[in-house]
Amino acid sequence: MSDLLLTVWTLFYSVVLAFLLFGITVFVHEFGHFIIARKKGLVVQTFSIGFGKAIWKWEKDGIVYKIGWIPFGGYVALPQLDPDGMDKLQGAEEGSVPLPQVSPWKKIAVALAGPVGNILLAILLALAIWLIPGDDAGAQIRPLVSGVETNSAAYASGLRPGDEIFSVNGTTVNNWYEFNVETLLQSKGSVTLGIRSAGAEKELNVPVVEAGETAGLIAGIKPAISCVFGVVNADTPASRAGLEAGDEALSFNGLSILGWEQFTELVQAMEPGETAALTVARDGEERQLTIAPEYNEKYERMMIGVQLGGGSGMPWMLYRNPVDQLKYDALAIVRILRALTSPAEASQAAKGLGGPIAIFSMLMLSIKMGLVNTLGLIRFLNINLAILNLLPIPVLDGGHIVFAL
Repeated sequence: MSDLLLTVWTLFYSVVLAFLLFGITVFVHEFGHFIIARKKGLVVQTFSIGFGKAIWKWEKDGIVYKIGWIPFGGYVALPQLDPDGMDKLQGAEEGSVPLPQVSPWKKIAVALAGPVGNILLAILLALAIWLIPGDDAGAQIRPLVSGVETNSAAYASGLRPGDEIFSVNGTTVNNWYEFNVETLLQSKGSVTLGIRSAGAEKELNVPVVEAGETAGLIAGIKPAISCVFGVVNADTPASRAGLEAGDEALSFNGLSILGWEQFTELVQAMEPGETAALTVARDGEERQLTIAPEYNEKYERMMIGVQLGGGSGMPWMLYRNPVDQLKYDALAIVRILRALTSPAEASQAAKGLGGPIAIFSMLMLSIKMGLVNTLGLIRFLNINLAILNLLPIPVLDGGHIVFAL
């Protein structure tokens, strides 16, 4: 019963925290509009976090502050900002007394203030991620192939273990996430991969999957996840051999290590009592260790007692440098917007878009993964929200700017 209560409490805590975190993003955006509107002398009717009927409402100085029962989104009702009928879409009341006109530049300043608020919050979060110690941020999985199924189209096209992919259809990719994005945007046919193999560069034309949930992906290949060790459990072969968290395996019994999966396969292939020579990289230097894997009765396989390290691998955690974090966030949303306007990529890009439910699910996942991951996702969402709101579409901030101009 206690385990059930703990599970329920954990779920409740995560849900509430996810709503609060998303609410902070919305609040910062709307507060930007609100504070500049007040400073510029515009009439503010309502400041709302969420839409729909109010579950909490408070009025002061003629402004209604409320929280709507639909928690995603929010608005500041500014009757002088919206041209024509846009005020009705954002909650202005009909039949109100005509208000004095304001200059276009004041309208533009108010419209820009929301996205600017999100950008400022994103900058603070990027700095926090940079300053917080740990390996959550900055770990990228190079697009290095650790395995290719011999009966796959990728193998028939010439792709082999050890090949590194550096471009997809001419677009440079620096990690497996970027590789997956570029291939997923292909709805049919094949992609041209730029490959580095044995020190030489070449191009391969590789078919992509054309149907189902894996449409756009290349079947039969395995990524080489860097073999960086995380937690080293006490009184295990790893601790006795002198392994430390942050060590990266370079070779095992003289065989170069391409990735984590290959390393675990080599360990599991050993017999009880056997020892192996293990070369690791630590603080920029190579160290030679000797390790003796042991058979684990619970998991029924040979193990050494370590966990995979090197960060979470989530797309919003690929960089530690604050500038690189913000640059990635902006380029990611711009890439999707470009795909949506491309006839060849639009259908696949549309399938990959997510609404409030997808955002909420990502927040729940990031909360489970820890504070830094959660900060990274909130930073990513703030940059996305800022750029999307600047699109020249009616109701969005970019639409207000266009009308003002």
